[in-house]
Amino acid sequence: MLSRSIPLIFDRQTISLFEKRLSKPPTYKFKYKSDAKDAAVLMPLCIVDKKPSVLFTVRNLNMRTHRGEISFPGGRADSTDTSLEITALRETTEEIGIQPSAIDILGRYSTVPNKTGSLRVHPFVGLIRQELDPATLKFNPDEVSSVFSLPLEYLLQPEIRELRGFRDSQHKYTVFKVPDYLEGEEREIWGLTSFILDGVFRKILQGVYH
Repeated sequence: MLSRSIPLIFDRQTISLFEKRLSKPPTYKFKYKSDAKDAAVLMPLCIVDKKPSVLFTVRNLNMRTHRGEISFPGGRADSTDTSLEITALRETTEEIGIQPSAIDILGRYSTVPNKTGSLRVHPFVGLIRQELDPATLKFNPDEVSSVFSLPLEYLLQPEIRELRGFRDSQHKYTVFKVPDYLEGEEREIWGLTSFILDGVFRKILQGVYH
């Protein structure tokens, strides 16, 4: 079991443990509209400056929904997608230019609704195998205004986290403050992105994330 006394690295043993823990995501009873569509997102784990990290996007301010928000790459399923995993990988390529061949899917998290309940959002967790520099990613400026990463050692700090209620449900989730050096109007990772981030951490970082 991972603990604070053990340096967190994305070695084979740790990744195998993540895969095992993601095989049994929790079950939530959320409300959806009768005509809800399917969507998928990818929570990208990565190595940046030799540190295990999570990759995020900032949505373009011209987007119709969630403009300027910190998010994970993702979107609605297309009729040509053969699975929701393919949807998550396709959207990742379209938004930030990372090819599916560069990503190992480790598992999935629980399906969650968007704010209106019109989408069933299926989160997948993937590991980008090669170390990367977010500044060099060729993202799609029509959808994304910037890409950044945060190391796990930052995200695990209790002082940058705050527990809140998730919308009008009985579920609680953690909102994460972002460092002051990051540009943009959003100073928090919140909403669906934070709910997924918090939930995945609770599964894969047992003994480390409290």
